[in-house]
Amino acid sequence: MDKSQIAIFISLGSLLISALGFVFAIRQSKINRKLEKIRAYDKVYHDASDLLLYDYKKQLGKLFESEDKYLEKAVNEYASAHWLEQTYGMDFDYPPEAITDREKADFNTKVSVAYRENESKKQGEHFDAFINYQSPVFHLKNNEFDKRFKRLMEHVTENLSYFSPQIHKSWEKMRLLTPESVKNEYIALKRINEYSCEAIEEVIEDPYLQILLSIRHEYRQLNRTANDRFSDFWFELSYLPSRLKSKLKRKFTRNEFDI
Repeated sequence: MDKSQIAIFISLGSLLISALGFVFAIRQSKINRKLEKIRAYDKVYHDASDLLLYDYKKQLGKLFESEDKYLEKAVNEYASAHWLEQTYGMDFDYPPEAITDREKADFNTKVSVAYRENESKKQGEHFDAFINYQSPVFHLKNNEFDKRFKRLMEHVTENLSYFSPQIHKSWEKMRLLTPESVKNEYIALKRINEYSCEAIEEVIEDPYLQILLSIRHEYRQLNRTANDRFSDFWFELSYLPSRLKSKLKRKFTRNEFDI
């Protein structure tokens, strides 16, 4: 092997090492960028999740109220009791008229029925308006809520390059739409639905709500593990035959009607 061949091999080796180094540098840059992005999302994820659940927690945390103060106190104690106590019975401050064991048992039944009716009512009232009142525009007058929301938005503004195009879009729309204008759109739609014959489902442009939803969703996607991705892939793979079967069934049904 002459010197020229040796020089060629050395040059090829150097080129290969340089190429590998370049590939490694690009890969490391992407890893570092992803870690920086995760850190940026990590600082706002918990606030975003808590703010989205603010109205939900407030509604479910309401205490039972009644003109019968013995019943009111008993139902609220029942609500905070362990499920074993709820199942097997617990002692209450019984009203003066509940003297016999039968009367006390009837009062216990009255308490459990009132508790379940109250919980059902809270769930129903809450979820009927959940899409509306999940929006931050309804809660910015609360000092703690407003403080956390402003802190979140300051972090997003200072680190906007790490966030997704969807968050950029919501951030820009927030500059054009005030919280009061978005809130008024919700209220107007709610008033219309109160007097309309059927529910009118109109999408309200709400960047204040959308930016929180995007942060929560994208943070979860960024932190998906290999097991999570494999589980999703396996679910899609196992569900594929059912989807194909459903599509074929619809196709044959349409063909029968065409004939």
